[in-house]
This record gives sequence, C-alpha cells and structure tokens, in this order.
Amino acid sequence: MKRKSLYILLMVSICTLLAGWSKPEEQQNALWVEDTDLSKESYRLLKKSSNNDISLIYLEINSERSASFYKDFVASAHEKGIEVHAYNGKPEWALKDQKQSVLDFSEWVMNYNNSVSEQQQMDGIHLKIQPHYLPEWYEDSESVIKQWQENVTAFQQNVKDTSLETSATIPFWLDTIQTPGQSNQSFNTWMIEKFDHTTILAYRDTLEGGNGIVSLIEDELEIASNLNKKMIVGVTLQKGNENHVTFHEEGFHDMMMHLNVMDKHMKDIPSYIGHAIENYQHWTQLEGNPASEPPKEGETSPEDEEKYRGTYIWHAENLIEEPDKILSFAKEHDLNLIYARLDRQQDFAAYTDFVEKAHEQGIEVHAMGGHPTWALEKGKERLSMFIDYVTTYNKKVEKPQKFDGIHLDIEPYVLQEWYDDESKVMKSWRENISFYQKEVKANSNLKTGVDLAMWLDDHPISDDSDMSISKWMIDKVDHTTIMAFRDFAEGSGGIIDTTKEEVAFGDELGKELVIAVEMKENKNTPYISFYEEGKGVMEEELNIVDSRWRNNSSYLGHAVHSYDYWKEAKE
Repeated sequence: MKRKSLYILLMVSICTLLAGWSKPEEQQNALWVEDTDLSKESYRLLKKSSNNDISLIYLEINSERSASFYKDFVASAHEKGIEVHAYNGKPEWALKDQKQSVLDFSEWVMNYNNSVSEQQQMDGIHLKIQPHYLPEWYEDSESVIKQWQENVTAFQQNVKDTSLETSATIPFWLDTIQTPGQSNQSFNTWMIEKFDHTTILAYRDTLEGGNGIVSLIEDELEIASNLNKKMIVGVTLQKGNENHVTFHEEGFHDMMMHLNVMDKHMKDIPSYIGHAIENYQHWTQLEGNPASEPPKEGETSPEDEEKYRGTYIWHAENLIEEPDKILSFAKEHDLNLIYARLDRQQDFAAYTDFVEKAHEQGIEVHAMGGHPTWALEKGKERLSMFIDYVTTYNKKVEKPQKFDGIHLDIEPYVLQEWYDDESKVMKSWRENISFYQKEVKANSNLKTGVDLAMWLDDHPISDDSDMSISKWMIDKVDHTTIMAFRDFAEGSGGIIDTTKEEVAFGDELGKELVIAVEMKENKNTPYISFYEEGKGVMEEELNIVDSRWRNNSSYLGHAVHSYDYWKEAKE
C-alpha cells in the first residue's frame, strides 16, 4: 500500500529541478468529452472549459465520422488556447485479438491530421483502456496484463514518427501489479515510462486520509517525477454504486473545491501538471452550489456583540503548571475563549484558580474532552464519566470558578470502524451526542459544544435521510466549532468556501458557530495548516473570514488550534 508522504515527493522535485528538468510553466487541466454532437455543443463546451481553466480536452473519436465533424471544433478550441487530444479505448482493447482496433484508432488520428490544416489538427492521442472491467481480468489478470502491454507497445511503434503527444489513463492501483517479465518493476512504472503524460484515475471524493486522493497517487507522482514524465490526476462525476469514489453526490462545486486545493499544493511536484474531470456529460447534468451572496454594503451585523477569538489547550498539565503563561499569551493575542482539556484524575482545585483568573480577563473557559472511540457504543462510558466530572465540578466550586461550557472533540473517521461500517458508527455517534446533550442539560447550565470537520456536510446521518451529520450536530448542541483546516480564506476550497454550508445551517437553526484553523505542522498535507505561512498570514486570512461572516447571526468568531503550536509559530 502507499505509505510514502508527499514530503518525499517534494524532495524528489527539488532534486529533479536541480538536475535540470523544469516544471511546466502552465497547468494543464483536462476534461473527457465522450461522443457528443459538436455541432450543437461546441460553443457551450468550450465556454464551460474556458471558464473553469480547462486547457486540454480528451475528445472521444468515432472513426465512422468524417474529418469535417471534428475540424471546426478543434480549430475553435485552439483559438481559446485549449489543446485537443483524440481519445478512444474499450476494456477489450487490452486483449491481443483487439490489437488491430488500437492500431486502427491511431491510423485514423494520423490520417485526420494529414487531411486538415495545422489549426485543425489534434495535439495528442490518448488511450483509455480499463481491462479490469473484463471477465478475463478475474480469470487470468497476468495474461491480460501481458496482452495489454503488447498492444501498447504496438501502438507506440505506430505513432512514434508523429508529433502527437501520447497519453494513457491508468488506475491508481497498478502499482500492485508486476510488469510481465520484469519482477522488479511495477506495471504502473512501465506504463508511465511509455507515454508523454499519464492520467491516473484517483476516483475518490476527498483529498485527506489513507483512502483519499493524495495518498492514492503518491507512488505514481514519485515514479513520474523520477522518469521526467508528466502526470494528470483524474476524478469523476459519474454516478456510481459507491459514493466515496465519485463527486456525483457532492456536486461540481465541491469537486472543484477539492481540485483547486490539490492544484495549489501539488504545484511544486515536477510530474504534476493538473487535474482531469470525467466527464463533460456528467458535468452538464449537475449544477454547482454557488456560495452565499456577500452582505450588501451598509448592512450591519444582526447581533452587535464581540466575536470569539479562541484557542485550544490540549495538555491538561499546562493549566496546572503554567496558568500565568497561558493567560499572558491570551492577553497578548486578545483571546476571550479557551477550550481546555481536563484530566479527570486531578482534584477540582487544580482548575479553580485558572478559571477564575481567566474570567477576570474576560475569557470564557470550556472544559474539553474527547476521543474517537467516544463515538462508539463502547465509548459511552468514558463520555459519561467526563460529563459527570465537569457537571459535578461546576456544582462544587464558586461561581467565578465555574466552566462556561463543555466541549467534545470526537473524530471517529480516524477509526477502522468508520471504514468498516460508517453507517453503524454514525448511528452510535448520534446516540452518544444525544446522550451528552441530555445529561449536560439535566445536570447543569453549561453550554454544550462539539468540534466538527468541515467536510462532514456531505455525509448523511443515515442511508435513508438527506440530512447531513453537520446539520444534525449543529442543531443538537449549543455551540459548534468547524475545523476549517485550510491555509487561505478566499477562493474555491478556502476557509470561507468550506464553511458556507455550516454557516447557512447555523443561521437557519439559530445556533452558534466558531471557525477553527490549524497551526500544527503537517508535511503530508501542508494546505491544512498555517504552519508554513506563519502568524502574520494567518491573521490576515482570519480577518477576511471575520469580514465575510460577521453579519451572519450564527458566526461568533474564530479559534486557532492550538496554544502549543501558536506560541511557537513563526511570525
């Protein structure tokens, strides 16, 4: 499995650049266009492509059509700075009895280019052969791989004397298959080496995590970088049986958010030149979800109140061993909210002094606890013990020493159980949160709160419900902190973009929201943290976030994760 980090790839990129191979100056984003009536769709297709930074079209070719069907479209694309690569392919094209079909396709493209003007010529030729859809693949995949290899070799031999750029589509998992006759070489390496560029099908609907796009393509990007080859990363909008492999459920806008973030943070990897969307037909069937309109000039905030500015104290011993340092930091950074993790083994007296001094500085303190397993049925006991500790504490201490809220950080998507049975985990998580809300309210006047990942707004609470877990959670508790871990405020995939659904939920439900950002170093996915940019950039971006959401009733401010990382961050 893929366990190398993008940090390694970045090191590869530096070495490769020093060796003399430069990164292409411009990104090349691609779009597959299947059999389409270009006489009707040409204008719309090219306009949508231009508006969405598509600079390469893989155009499916029907060899029964004449050259005149394609030449005007190709010329129009070139006028807009868009390359057109003829593409074709069927799963059976991997079999030896279909070699002639592969060669016939290449012959058609070469004959086409010879019959039209330079402005009307195809820029490249692309093979999309997916033999894993064949029954033969499951009967004898080794034989299919060998035949596929022979057909690709014949194809390359046929087009070698042309100026056509050659490319092929491959799935991300080819790194687990050996090249026939070469036990020390994976088949994805063989394929990447054969073509000018390769488009890898990274069919997932999220970037992060062990099963996200970034993790799945690490090997291929490193191989391509070492071979001085180019790579495009493909995703799909096609409706499928498994929601996690497609952006069909999330829609075009969410897909572009992910792709823009990926582009921004892979731009320094030598092999990476852009993303590809499958395909135009699915795209036209889906409507994007535009961002909420910004407040009109002259409008005022629905609530004239000071916004939260907070941080997390993750180590309970910090509250006990360095309370004055924390409060000094809070004063220096104008904080008025602290999520403070507690150690239940400590006597209540361990926290009273800190909470009282924080209140004297105008700082709310929310007692914090949590663990991924607290979303499971077996975690309910630990959750109950935490609730009991905090509510009992508030009953025992003086008013200035009482916590203002109780806050949970439960992130069950890091558990194996989440991947084994997400629906089951979702059910127990909701049951535990309902228990949490009921118990806290029955035994205290504490404000209930939770941390929530910003991408959970596309996860329904169950298979038979359209309500997202985000909306359900925001509605259930008093105060939700959205972990909008991105290092830029504006634009697709930025903090504002990724929190607009949650802000809308909060406004609708009359609930409180805080938006949290990350300052912890993360070498694998640097775009989730301000570690590299530093405090100054983070403050600038948070000011933009505050300005954007200030007039929304649900938005109560921002928080930085966390005290330990923030205090050590570069300026």
